[in-house]
Amino acid sequence: MELLAAALMVALTAIVTASRSQGKDTSILWASTLISISMVLNVDPVFILVDSWFGGRNYADLAANLLLLVGVNFLARAIHRAASPASAGTRASYDKWAKWGLAIALSGTAAMFLRIDAPVTSTSFMRDYGGQWAAGSYSAVQYIYVGTVMAAAGWTCIRFRRAWTTGIYSVAFNLIGLGCAAAVLLVIDVLLLDALHVLGATDSMATLSSVYNVLNSATFILLCTGLSLPPAGRKLTTLYETAKTTSVLEHLTPVWQKAIEGNSGLTLDRGVVPGRTNRRRTELHRMIVEIQDALARDPSAGKRIGVEGIKTLTQASNHLERLTWRPR
Repeated sequence: MELLAAALMVALTAIVTASRSQGKDTSILWASTLISISMVLNVDPVFILVDSWFGGRNYADLAANLLLLVGVNFLARAIHRAASPASAGTRASYDKWAKWGLAIALSGTAAMFLRIDAPVTSTSFMRDYGGQWAAGSYSAVQYIYVGTVMAAAGWTCIRFRRAWTTGIYSVAFNLIGLGCAAAVLLVIDVLLLDALHVLGATDSMATLSSVYNVLNSATFILLCTGLSLPPAGRKLTTLYETAKTTSVLEHLTPVWQKAIEGNSGLTLDRGVVPGRTNRRRTELHRMIVEIQDALARDPSAGKRIGVEGIKTLTQASNHLERLTWRPR
């Protein structure tokens, strides 16, 4: 399970990083990165190695859980900002309360951990030490925060679901909403497990432990899939558009060459800024403008490019218009 969670989060981080655009909100990138590190720390060989650096007293467990809490905070903020058409004032209010909640959760988690008697590194921390009231509180503080935050994020998805009625975003937010619901159920299950363990009713924990495994996997699968769909879709769309635009340019270039024949001094500067993501689109736009300019200035240009050339120009113009007005 730890390997599955870590693999899903690392994959999500890779997708978000590869598809990130300059100037975009970085909340989802921070969320996926921090949660990825937390999940990797939960993989047994990694946990044992890292914990040995801190004296073998399970401080790696504390680090992993603190990173998870911060990551969940960024995750909820990313969902809130993506799903809701909130004003700057509403976002500022949300961020303020989110920061206070995170600060309380972090300090409470750290305080409870310091009261746990856990002298030996354990890859099953709550199984080995969960009978202590401090360990139960340590887990409860974390999961109450996670449950509250994910419930709020899920409610945001439900409230604004009508704003995402078509395309990949509709599917993504439905999956995210289901993932938030699974996370809330997971929190309830964990809190019951913590209570039973502290009370010593370990014989009653088997069923809840099985439910935990299912809900934990479902939460990560639903959230990671939902969160990865929009950036992956944008990346694939960009690649398709670039390939299509390149093809249109190749077909339009002979028409452009005929159109400006003998009038090169009247053409526009086709130089583009290196590294721009819309370089091909800019080049296509300038080429179309140059052809139209040649047709307006030189009556013989129309004869040179012919009917097929006019048809190719029209198709290129329609393609550029679709790129310009395509919903984002």
